[in-house]
Amino acid sequence: MKLTVIIPIYNEAATCNRLIDEVKALPIPKQIIVIDDCSTDGSQDILKNITGIDYINHPQNMGKGAAIKSALPHVMGDCIILQDGDLEYSPTDYEELLSNMTDNVDAVFGSRFIHPETPHSYHTLGNKLITRFFNFITGASLTDMASCYKLLRTELFHQLDIQSNGFGLEAEIATKLYRQNLKVVEIPIRYNRRSAHEGKKLRLSDGIIAAWTIVKYRFKR
Repeated sequence: MKLTVIIPIYNEAATCNRLIDEVKALPIPKQIIVIDDCSTDGSQDILKNITGIDYINHPQNMGKGAAIKSALPHVMGDCIILQDGDLEYSPTDYEELLSNMTDNVDAVFGSRFIHPETPHSYHTLGNKLITRFFNFITGASLTDMASCYKLLRTELFHQLDIQSNGFGLEAEIATKLYRQNLKVVEIPIRYNRRSAHEGKKLRLSDGIIAAWTIVKYRFKR
C-alpha cells in the first residue's frame, strides 16, 4: 500500500527541512506532496532545494484546506495522510496508523489525548471542548476530532469534496465521515505541543470556525 503524505507549509523555515527528512526516512512506499502557502520567512527557498518531493507553490496565502485541495489532483498513493509542517506530530506513527487501515475500516485518526503524557494547555482544553461538541452533534465518541493525523483511502478523500480553505478542514473531514456512518478508528499518537512563541497558529477564532463547520456539514442537505 502506497501512502501519499500531504504537507501544507506556511512560515515553517525552522522545521520544514527536518520534518520532510523524517518523512523520507520512513521505510514505507510513499509520495510526498509539499505545498508552500506563500510563506514569507524563507520556507519557499528551503523547499525549492529539497529533492524527492512534489512541490506546489501558492502565489498568495490561501489556507490549509486550500493547500490540501491543490495537492489532491497530484495524489498517486492508495491512502492519504495530512502532515503539519512543524514538529508537533511524529511521522513515526504512520506505520501504526496504516496497520489499522483494515478492510472494514474507512479512516484512522491519531489521537493526542489517549496518551496520558500529552501536556495540558488552553489549546488542549479548546480541542477537548470542540471534540465534545462534535460528539454531541454527530453522535460520535472521538477523543480528538481536531487531530491533524487523519488517514483515509484516496478514493474516499476525493469523494468528500472538501470545501474548507482554512482550519475548518479537520471538522469538515470528520463530520462528513460520520454523517455517512463510515467506520473510523482512533489510535494514540505522539504529540509535542509548541507554543505561540514557537509559531503555533491556532486561535480562538479557529475553534468558532470549526464549530460552525460541524453544524454546517452535519445538517447541510
